[in-house]
Amino acid sequence: MPTPSPSAAALAALAADRPDGTAPAVARALVWAREGHMRVGVGGWTVLLTGPRRLARLSAMWRAAVAARPDPSAPALAWVSSVFDDASPAPAVLRVPSRVLEADPDGGEPVEVPVGMTEEALHAAVSRDADARLMPDDDVPLTPEDPSAAWDDAGYAAGVREVLDRMAASGGALGKVVVSRTDTVPADEQALWGALEALRAQYPQTWVFAVGGLIGATPEMLATRRRGEVTSRVLAGSAPRSADAAEDARHREHLAADPRLAEEHRWAARSVVEALAPVVELEDDDPAPEVLTLPNVHHLSTSVRGRLRSSEGAVLDVVAPLHPTAAVGGTPRDAALAVIRDVEPVDRGRYAGPVGWLDETGDGEIALALRCGQQVPGGVRLQAGGGIVPGAVPAEEVAEVAAKLLPMRRALGLA
Repeated sequence: MPTPSPSAAALAALAADRPDGTAPAVARALVWAREGHMRVGVGGWTVLLTGPRRLARLSAMWRAAVAARPDPSAPALAWVSSVFDDASPAPAVLRVPSRVLEADPDGGEPVEVPVGMTEEALHAAVSRDADARLMPDDDVPLTPEDPSAAWDDAGYAAGVREVLDRMAASGGALGKVVVSRTDTVPADEQALWGALEALRAQYPQTWVFAVGGLIGATPEMLATRRRGEVTSRVLAGSAPRSADAAEDARHREHLAADPRLAEEHRWAARSVVEALAPVVELEDDDPAPEVLTLPNVHHLSTSVRGRLRSSEGAVLDVVAPLHPTAAVGGTPRDAALAVIRDVEPVDRGRYAGPVGWLDETGDGEIALALRCGQQVPGGVRLQAGGGIVPGAVPAEEVAEVAAKLLPMRRALGLA
């Protein structure tokens, strides 16, 4: 009989060589898991980066560090968690572990994944960027927090109405704005490790992650790169699940047929196709959406696939022109970002930013940090948003965002 896969906490304790089985702090550990597969990293170094063009700069920094190692052909891994908006004062995080273990989904002992980065190579790469800081350990500073600034239901509804007013005043120039809200809750280390395990069990189709105190389970893959093949998955437009089978089927049918939701999704899908077209030979330049059903919500989903036109560049270089997509920002991009900065009362930080991993070849998986929470002093700040297009109903948007907050609240034992 196969041995059950270890928990993320147990694997982190084993990787950290703690004989008492005590897991390190979540903010110091790294997790990437999906459908029984899991990698956990500990130790190593942290790079913090501020300023513009962070994804491209992180990619260049990583490639320079790989090239500067004594053996540039040796395997290496890094986890990355960048910000939603480069105007954010919060830093992007590049975590380079000194040890990585991989759980065997079929049971058996975890295996060690070889990694070969050095502090000297990282320092040489980081020192070229004036806005980058190398921390010679695995510490990540927690995000400052002011829960009093957050919206309640009425505040979020008012924010939606303000966005709708701005859309009307734009004469059609502003097509979509994604508006998010926060919910800060208490959570200790045990609760955070427990949440990761609950997310793995409840949402196996998603990518479960922990990077620098940001934890979550996202259904949206921004881009994968594997030996030149690129894939992106777009989610925009959603409907809640129902315990009643007939009602749940109606929700799914409504999502597939509603013209307003179809328009919202079209904006998001086109933004990805147009951003990838210059660098990727696409299989289909107008892919059709389908309904993706998760335990708590139905999503309209479109997969975009193709092959890189050039062999150069890492997965972060593919992501850089994509982010932020219309699925998490809006369209036109710059106008939507300006509205988000004006209207939302709390800086998003790394919520809805790229999160994932990459290796020494530039291959990797970069998802969007959705269905997630950012660890703050004394707790965790949950965040979720919805796409607002003309005709949106504030009360419905309040309900949609509440549904999107439920996965993290349930994982933390709060709902």
